[in-house]
Amino acid sequence: MTYELVRHAGPGDFLQRAESWLLASEAEHNLHLSLAYVRRDAGATGADVLFGTVEQDGDLVGCVIRTPPHKVLITSMPPEAAPDIVGPVAELYDEIPAVLGQADSAVAVASAWTALKGGGWETGMQQRIYRLDQVEPVRPVPGAMRLATMDDLELLTDWGTGFARDAGHAFLLAREQVNRMIERQDLHIWQDESPASMAVAQGATPNGCRVGYVYTPPELRGRGYASALVARLSQRMLDSGMTFCVLYTDLGNPTPNAIYQRIGYNAICDVRDIDIVSALR
Repeated sequence: MTYELVRHAGPGDFLQRAESWLLASEAEHNLHLSLAYVRRDAGATGADVLFGTVEQDGDLVGCVIRTPPHKVLITSMPPEAAPDIVGPVAELYDEIPAVLGQADSAVAVASAWTALKGGGWETGMQQRIYRLDQVEPVRPVPGAMRLATMDDLELLTDWGTGFARDAGHAFLLAREQVNRMIERQDLHIWQDESPASMAVAQGATPNGCRVGYVYTPPELRGRGYASALVARLSQRMLDSGMTFCVLYTDLGNPTPNAIYQRIGYNAICDVRDIDIVSALR
């Protein structure tokens, strides 16, 4: 049984082939779809960018995306397809940092990669994707949600460093990224007497969006600020016409997983990073 990785000329061509397939599980594929939409709408191209579909006898059975220097992002696919797709990936890249996808698919791709290129792999962050269709009431806390402004840039850059420290370097939120989120009006703050928590709504797809980068500084935790902010932000997204919101969590941190479920987020699938240990190191 032979599989082929078809590399498309850009995100627009990729979406022509894969959009309907991805939309069949839109919440699960929020990251893949939103990344392709953003790159297409920006007219972004690059010789080293990969938007690929995994094909078998003319049928689409998976997708592979990479925008260097980031990890390889895959959908679920038959694990036996992995040896046939890593060859074309290796023609583009000497090294990859990680593979992100559902466990069996990600492990298969990482194993095929290291079999071809040498080195090894190890399990990185394990995450759960949640979907919310209706916000459940949360306990009231002082304050209200507001948009972040450029006056908040220094504070939120510091918070971004705290977020990266809590979540790992793969989620680094640098000053330039914070600046762009403020400019796009994606970044929101729960304001009590002073800023108390932050969260981002981004990654729009036809019916949903992704809530993330939720962070409360340690000295303000346990007061309900993050719960209130995520609930209010999720409701705002639904009120704007979205049917659902999605959210990724670190399974190694049970507290936010419990909080988000109380707000109305329900698990849809698990994904994990499979980190590549290069043979060149």
